[in-house]
Amino acid sequence: MFTTDRLVLRAYTTADLPSILAIANNPLVQRTLIDEHVVPRSERFAIKLEEIANEALLYVVLEAVGSPGIVIGAASLAVGSVKNRDVNLGIGLIPDVWNKGYGAEATRFLVDYAFKDLGVHRVSLGVLENNQGAFEMYKKVGFVEEGRRRQANWLDGKWHDSILMGIVADEWLQRSPSQA
Repeated sequence: MFTTDRLVLRAYTTADLPSILAIANNPLVQRTLIDEHVVPRSERFAIKLEEIANEALLYVVLEAVGSPGIVIGAASLAVGSVKNRDVNLGIGLIPDVWNKGYGAEATRFLVDYAFKDLGVHRVSLGVLENNQGAFEMYKKVGFVEEGRRRQANWLDGKWHDSILMGIVADEWLQRSPSQA
């Protein structure tokens, strides 16, 4: 278990599956995380969630400090390339805690952990253009836009880009603690 100022990042257990499935089934969350149709996810999707949790290099359930047992999100570091020491960051939060700094706090912790404790060289992620809050947060944390898949996601009757972002160890480690 890890803690930050306002978060507990703990190991996933099968008892967390209903909470994680509820987050994945929230239409507001789906619109910001996936480029597939926004539809209710079935029990079969729960199997996929368990695979993601069990196969990630690090998969943590997020709880606010002082609120044990109340899941506000989940985050992961998944191996992108072993040879190149690249991991993919993923994070999903319940809408009730959006724009309150929890995503940035979890992201900062996970990026720092990836570089300092896991010895990775780069952290990569993808963010959908319609998730402007996350895009701005990732930039503030230090991620750099590296590319776009133009018009890659059809949502609300129009096309949106899928943005590729990354940060490398040297960039992260050179930041002052107040920037990171």
